[in-house]
Amino acid sequence: MTDILQDAVNALVLAKGNISEASRALGLPRPTLNSRLEKAKLNNIKATVKAPGTEAALTEQKITYDLQIKELKQQVDELARENITATAIRKHVFGLAEHKPKPPKWTHKSTPAKGAPGIPTLFISDFHWGEVVAKANVNNLNEYDRKIGRKRVEFTINSAIDLCTNHMVNPNYPGIVMPLGGDMISGSIHDELIETNDGTSIEHVIELVDVLSSAITKLADVFGNVFVPCVIGNHSRMYKQYRHKQAVESSFDWLLYNMLEKYFSKDKRVNFLVPTSYDAYYKIYNLSYLLTHGDRLGVRGGAGIVGMLGPIARGVQKVKAEYSNQKKPIDYVLMGHFHQYISLKDAIVNGSVKGYDEYALSGRFSYEKPQQALWFTHPTYGITFQVPVQSEPQISKKPVESWVSWSK
Repeated sequence: MTDILQDAVNALVLAKGNISEASRALGLPRPTLNSRLEKAKLNNIKATVKAPGTEAALTEQKITYDLQIKELKQQVDELARENITATAIRKHVFGLAEHKPKPPKWTHKSTPAKGAPGIPTLFISDFHWGEVVAKANVNNLNEYDRKIGRKRVEFTINSAIDLCTNHMVNPNYPGIVMPLGGDMISGSIHDELIETNDGTSIEHVIELVDVLSSAITKLADVFGNVFVPCVIGNHSRMYKQYRHKQAVESSFDWLLYNMLEKYFSKDKRVNFLVPTSYDAYYKIYNLSYLLTHGDRLGVRGGAGIVGMLGPIARGVQKVKAEYSNQKKPIDYVLMGHFHQYISLKDAIVNGSVKGYDEYALSGRFSYEKPQQALWFTHPTYGITFQVPVQSEPQISKKPVESWVSWSK
């Protein structure tokens, strides 16, 4: 909370006392900024940008980025309202050519080294960046904020690299697949999130460009190539209500993905698949994958003995039948959304980086540690190895005394 108040004070100084300019720079309504300034005054929080310096430069750069992202969002909104196609938005706003709907050749034409498990896939989704989870509100089972999120992402990437390179026979790979499954930011679709989020959606997108570009670069350095298929989630939409018309183009996830693709546009090691639909269909060798967030499976329900497994299983079959009619057979449906790592015969459901939260506790959902899915695809044996990657170190426990007592 202190950081938010500090940003408000600094923004006002950099805007030379102009409330309107400061509120625009931060992407906040004037009443919200005024409220934060009043709280800052009560907490005796002073500006740290009296003169150009390190802190001032960083804050000023952040405000500049905020303005740039806000301008991009406005351009996207205007083009969407005018029914301009997503291809035109990518071209005129981001300077990107029409995306090629096919994965790079190495994902299906390379031959695995002898004994190698195949091409690794690290499934990344459900960061809910900017959401705050307080320990006291979830029985001390979890804690989450942007600082913790950075640590978890870094730990996830490093753990996946370690598993792939140090714990596999003949770890020789042509590249790695890193699907981005949506809900990358917390968003503002609920009033309680607007009230409790740490920062704005624009700030979260800016920070995630930095976080994810660093992660992708590291994977490219280790594996040589990275393929990044992307789909939007439900929390990233710019409107509170669900939309069907141009829902993808009005998503902060889609904005984030296009910014990342722009960032790597000159790096031939990295390829993106950013569709303008809810799904991304691609093949790794001869296995067909359908990436979707999980909120649009076309089914309802989830209570009772089977819990979320019921709608997931029904939704998977419905999606597979739909694509079969399009002559696009699906071997595995990949989804996030449910924040539970589940492996089914024809689906992989990802965990989350955020971890357990108040919503999960209120619904009495099973506790699960923050984790993401990792597996390998082989041209002959299909999925050869699958494991959840923990997103934070496991707390080492003191040796437990034997529960069996032998009499002497």
